[in-house]
Amino acid sequence: MVLVNLLLSIIVVSLSVWGYIRIGKPTPLYFGLAYVLFSVSHLLLLSDIEIYDELPIVMIRTSGYIFVVIGLFAIIKDILKRQRVEKALRESEERLSATFDQAAVGIAEILPDFRISRSNRKFSGILGFTSNELSAMTLRDLITPEGQLRHFDKIEQVIQGNDLSGYSAEMQVLMNTGQTTWCQVFLSAVTDNLGEPKYFILVLEDISLRKRAEDDLALLNASLEERILGRTAELHNANKSLVIEVDNRKKAEAGLKDSLIEKEVLLKEIHHRVKNNLQIIISILFLQAQKTTDPASVAVLNDSQSRIQSMALVHQKLYQSGDLASIDFDSYLNNLVSNLMTTYGVDKSRITCSVDVKNLSISIHSAIPVGLLMNELVSNSFKYAFPDNRSGEITLRGAEEGDKLVFRVKDNGVGIPEETDWEHLDSLGLNLVRMLTRQMKGKITLSRQNGTEFILTIPKEDRRAPQ
Repeated sequence: MVLVNLLLSIIVVSLSVWGYIRIGKPTPLYFGLAYVLFSVSHLLLLSDIEIYDELPIVMIRTSGYIFVVIGLFAIIKDILKRQRVEKALRESEERLSATFDQAAVGIAEILPDFRISRSNRKFSGILGFTSNELSAMTLRDLITPEGQLRHFDKIEQVIQGNDLSGYSAEMQVLMNTGQTTWCQVFLSAVTDNLGEPKYFILVLEDISLRKRAEDDLALLNASLEERILGRTAELHNANKSLVIEVDNRKKAEAGLKDSLIEKEVLLKEIHHRVKNNLQIIISILFLQAQKTTDPASVAVLNDSQSRIQSMALVHQKLYQSGDLASIDFDSYLNNLVSNLMTTYGVDKSRITCSVDVKNLSISIHSAIPVGLLMNELVSNSFKYAFPDNRSGEITLRGAEEGDKLVFRVKDNGVGIPEETDWEHLDSLGLNLVRMLTRQMKGKITLSRQNGTEFILTIPKEDRRAPQ
């Protein structure tokens, strides 16, 4: 009996140690120790040893009961912890399931044999199939024959585990009506701990509206180009007609002295048409810039747009004004600066502009070259004076000083270095500034104090248009 008890004790202790090693918790040890204590007390009672005091046996058995109680509490604690973990796991699974089902894109789980094991409501909504119908289908059933020829080799690479980076493409997928719809498709693998694919996630995003919009835009561009060609032909014919009409009017000048009102209307129409013609050129340059990927080419096209816009703005002001011989230059410069800020995407909270040329009118002879010159100077300030998102201010001032017109364009930016000879700098913009200054028989100087300031002085001309 003693040997049996000893053998059972060894087995129980071994199982307790094995359980401790297995689960990493001392709970099995509590019951092993309790069994050993009970076995010892039982052995003492069965042995022939004379017991004079029962207290040791009571203490041994009490210690055994204590270990049993501790073990029971440990088991209850583990059970409660497991219940909390299981509850949290269920809640997490419910949240993941709700997120999966309510996602804004279509999502499906694809098995290694291409079968669809699970899909969300958006996936069914895009294709029109029910979840049960999709469960009986494979990935091949959703892709058009043309799409299979074009995409399925790469999809098989992902399914076979040869390309774990996934595959993304725009393709047409089949709907339950037999029709097709454009979708952005992304297929990726879900792997186990060893990196082997367990199943695959297929994401569908309906891009049919975007595709229709692209088709509509292509048609619109084609229509716009056709209209531009037609309008160009009309303008060419109009220009020819205007040349003939002007020639006829010169021959009949003596008989047209009493038709001043008609002449003013005609001149406004000319300015209007020239402005529209220039605007078409600006639009063509804009479309070309949109299709150009070279940054330098885009910059050249944008600069050309701003230059032509400065000339178009003069004609716009002339046909909107009651005075066909001169324009309000304050209003003109405010519009010019606003257009340039839009062209170069200037943040108005970072760079501010102020214009002060009150009560200053300029003849049509000077308006276009001065406008072009202002365009170049302000453009240079926007492009070069405030690098690295610096803040600053640009001011434009103009006034009559005796028989001269004086314009000042100043910015408080980084300035032009002292060693830079701007008058001989190989720059299209500055070459244009110098050429226009000479054309107007004027003078332009540079001040490098607190930034950059260009001072333009030109003769004041007769405001009347030539006859």
